[in-house]
Amino acid sequence: MENIPKEGFQGLKENWRNDLVAAVSVSLIALPLSLGIALAAEAPPMAGIISAIIGGLVTTFYRGGHIAVNGPAKGVIAVIIVGMATLGDGTDQVQAFRYVLAAIVISGAIQVLFGFLKLGRFADIFHSSVIYGILAAIGIYILAKQIHVALGTYSKGPSIIENLVDAFRLLPSTNPFVAIISLVGLLLILIHPKIKFKPFKLLPAPMWVIALSIPFVYGFDFFQAHELFFFGKIYQVAPELLLDMPDGIWNALMFPDFSKINTIAFWTTVFSILIITSIESLAIAKAVDKLDPYKRKTDLNKDLVGIGIGTMASGFLGGLPIIAVIIRSTVNVNNGAKTKWSNMYQGLFLLLFIIVLSPIMKQVPLCAFAILLVYAGFKLASPKVFKKIYSFGIEQLIFFIGTMVLTLYTNLLIGLFGGLVLVVIGQMILARVFIFKYFKLTFNSKSELIRNSDGSYLLKIRGIANFLGVLKINKLLSQIPKGENVTIDLSETRFVGITAMDLFYDYQILYQSSGGQLEIIGLENHTSSTDNILSAKRNIKKVQSFTSPMKK
Repeated sequence: MENIPKEGFQGLKENWRNDLVAAVSVSLIALPLSLGIALAAEAPPMAGIISAIIGGLVTTFYRGGHIAVNGPAKGVIAVIIVGMATLGDGTDQVQAFRYVLAAIVISGAIQVLFGFLKLGRFADIFHSSVIYGILAAIGIYILAKQIHVALGTYSKGPSIIENLVDAFRLLPSTNPFVAIISLVGLLLILIHPKIKFKPFKLLPAPMWVIALSIPFVYGFDFFQAHELFFFGKIYQVAPELLLDMPDGIWNALMFPDFSKINTIAFWTTVFSILIITSIESLAIAKAVDKLDPYKRKTDLNKDLVGIGIGTMASGFLGGLPIIAVIIRSTVNVNNGAKTKWSNMYQGLFLLLFIIVLSPIMKQVPLCAFAILLVYAGFKLASPKVFKKIYSFGIEQLIFFIGTMVLTLYTNLLIGLFGGLVLVVIGQMILARVFIFKYFKLTFNSKSELIRNSDGSYLLKIRGIANFLGVLKINKLLSQIPKGENVTIDLSETRFVGITAMDLFYDYQILYQSSGGQLEIIGLENHTSSTDNILSAKRNIKKVQSFTSPMKK
């Protein structure tokens, strides 16, 4: 492995070329996506850009990550829309957004407090199938809203499900002069990875979607309201179909209104924003660590503080909440970024782009941003996601679908905690224990770390190893010195859940990369939720949960 890049300003001095080059690609993706996320959240378009700029220029200076990129993300869209609906009166969207900005500021402050209290480790207790279920619900929410913008239709349905049904019901009313732009954009997204022509690769797919939509705007003359004929039918085009942006970034600044702080709706919005941003950010930070060629680990508690500070600053100036974002972080890694300063550079580039390109962005149709989000929403809830969850076990699919449906029909908070309750009930059934014994085997499992006479270590896991018990398991794992021979024995467990299996698998990879040897044994004494024990022993991440036949 190469020498690990230095931290701080020494790292800035040594790696500025690599970080600067990576930041160019990241900012070109961040520009259209940040605008699109704000539009999908029914917020002012510049709210997304402000968030992305602050995510680079503020968050960089106090965070625990190394190569993650910070800014707005799809996960906040549904929370912002619901917050505006519950805090506003339905007549003044600008004022409703000011109330939400206040909630964003407060959620950021609580996030900072969580970081100082070192609560970042609690991200592990949120079951992955539940998180995937929430993300799938958010994907459906985005898809149901943005498909109408992409097709030039309008749904009056009061619920997301009705909005989605209306997308099919209103297909005959599709505006062809809007839909053709969306269709071309979708084709660009799909073919961009497959085209080898180097000049085409100079810009990422989202920028091509934006750039190639503008000629259609001129061709159909969206700049003035008029009628166009298509197969004998009349369709309307008008400036309302274009992105509405202020003349300068200073004119885009908005400030929060805290007058709703004494209402239940306000605090519901605060905690909804807090939970989705904290969980998603910490989960993405751990995912980016796996992409890091230098195998550096994010300080999750420090990351919470940095993201919280950034979110507070963003809310004060009219921006969306800030989190770590996976797509931009992946682009950052793939383009050779070495330190956190690439995140700062992308913020600077975005500031420059919005100053220079603002007049051009006013010529971009809303449907171009919508199709980017339709595609992103579909990926969050695509058949591949359902297939992947099912491959981990039928019970995981039940947890996933249950959480998704609950979130769609209620809200994020109820979906999250309802999904976790569903997991607990499912695990009690799989472990064949009643509630009292379930919690006793989880929190008083009597797992222990043993040092053998030959200097090796044995981690004996007992009871129920699941998402509720990972903090204790993590504590035991942290006591193992580096570079030793270690065995994790699962033969005396009653049940091993997906969260624990992922933890063991990730720890095995990390421990062996640092020069130690780690073996996981005892799975042969369990029945698997996928009826594929051999596969589980070859790749423990393949199977989500195991139930011991002992003591039944």
